Amino acid sequence: ACKNRGMAKGKTTPDGLFTLTEVECMGNCASAPMVQINDDNFEDLNYDRTVAILDALAQGKSPKAGTQEPGRHTVEPLGGPTSLTAMVSDNHDYRSEW
Repeated sequence: ACKNRGMAKGKTTPDGLFTLTEVECMGNCASAPMVQINDDNFEDLNYDRTVAILDALAQGKSPKAGTQEPGRHTVEPLGGPTSLTAMVSDNHDYRSEW
């Protein structure tokens, strides 16, 4: 998707719209693959979703940031949380135990 727009790592596209920079870790493994564009994270990407985001940006639009996975609203594994489940189900506040 990035190559289709003429992007190359460490370079800015001739039209000046996009600069591609590689980073080590975005801290969003549960919703990878993802990109950060300016201050927004776009998560749960595939080729078509990435193309749609880049096309929208090139047209001056503001695509919805966050997960791009239909039916998913937060950064949690598909199907729901898998850790600290007691905290979620019981609304338990562990802070006094820390």
